[in-house]
Amino acid sequence: MDWQCPGCGSMNPPETAECLCGSGHDRPVGVDMARPQEPNSSQDRGQPLSVDGPAVAISDGDTGSRALPLEFRGSAREYFRIWIVNKSLTLLTLGIFSAWAKVRRKRYLYSHTTLGGTPFQYLGLPIPILKGRILAAAGFLLYYLSTHFFTYLLPYVIAAGMIAAPWVMVRSAAFNARYSAFRNMTFHFDGSYMDAFKVLYAWGVVALFIVAFIVASIYGNPKYTGIAVGVIALIFTLSVPWWVKRLKKFLVEHSSYGGRKGVFSATGGQFYKIFLLSALILLAVAIASVALSQLMSGLKSTIFPFVIIVPIYAGYVLAYAFYQSRSGNLVWNHTALGPIRFRSALRSRDLLKLYVTNALGIVASLGLLIPWAVMRTMKYRADTMRVTLEGELTGFEGSDLTRVGALGAETMEIFDMDFSL
Repeated sequence: MDWQCPGCGSMNPPETAECLCGSGHDRPVGVDMARPQEPNSSQDRGQPLSVDGPAVAISDGDTGSRALPLEFRGSAREYFRIWIVNKSLTLLTLGIFSAWAKVRRKRYLYSHTTLGGTPFQYLGLPIPILKGRILAAAGFLLYYLSTHFFTYLLPYVIAAGMIAAPWVMVRSAAFNARYSAFRNMTFHFDGSYMDAFKVLYAWGVVALFIVAFIVASIYGNPKYTGIAVGVIALIFTLSVPWWVKRLKKFLVEHSSYGGRKGVFSATGGQFYKIFLLSALILLAVAIASVALSQLMSGLKSTIFPFVIIVPIYAGYVLAYAFYQSRSGNLVWNHTALGPIRFRSALRSRDLLKLYVTNALGIVASLGLLIPWAVMRTMKYRADTMRVTLEGELTGFEGSDLTRVGALGAETMEIFDMDFSL
């Protein structure tokens, strides 16, 4: 007969001596209970994700829920050595080493990010990344030549870029998922080209307007060009929040781990609210800047530009911090992966302070404090993220798609090229 946990009230099978919350058959959690042991990674390889790690019970009324601590343990001193070597060798090799630099950087960041005491793994290889960067550099060179020397090719280059953009997004997401692992099981992304095309171009509506603008600007009357620009700007402004929502939903719900797909429940209206408030912040700062310029119009010409520029930059940073905190919380708080739930608690003022101090430190050190800024940002994001488990995690099981295997990685290498720069 199943027994009821005295700690959380959940029912457990008779062969189980201890509940997920840590309570025993005849004792609540915290009474004569041994400290949980760290998982043995050598025994866990290829096995379903378990809850033997240092999870803690949640006391917020969520029956059967547990929290897994998310921690970032990186050191600015250690990361500086990786960063300075990466920069030096990238410069000496004219950018070729940048692929190896990315692998070294990501492996450090992943291995120092732990969930329930278990670190993440980055399994990417430099050669596929280098291939992707060579192709991306070739595409950028073609675009540069078409905008400066062979302008008649520009419409064709833009059209080719628009056709390739969904493929680039899908392949990049597939690469990052396949070579990101936790407890020796990799993530998976199964989005298709047509799905990405619909998300990026709204079933071709956005692409149609862009093509119309290109045709009007090259072959049409300047008056019609202005109208086309106005229409495109209006449509783009009104559709950005909806487009961002669709993009986040596409990335989350086509990602999976251990056979369990992500679920995204945020609405377009929630994104519209964030964008509206961010725009109002920028508008308020712009009005204040204009008023300040009118009051101080008698200042010397060398001082007057700073009086205008500084408030504008301050308003941009404030709006950016607000948007990043609210949108980050919205995305994570409406994302689920099987029994795993996320709770992000980013705050605008904390991000604002982080951005300002990081920027001041980087400028004052002539860039040498970039590793310090990266470590501070990673730690803050980890400290403000809460990961909870609702129920059991036995549903995460390895499969042919998720197990780490050299044969599969090498076979898919030609398709999984990372295009990030």
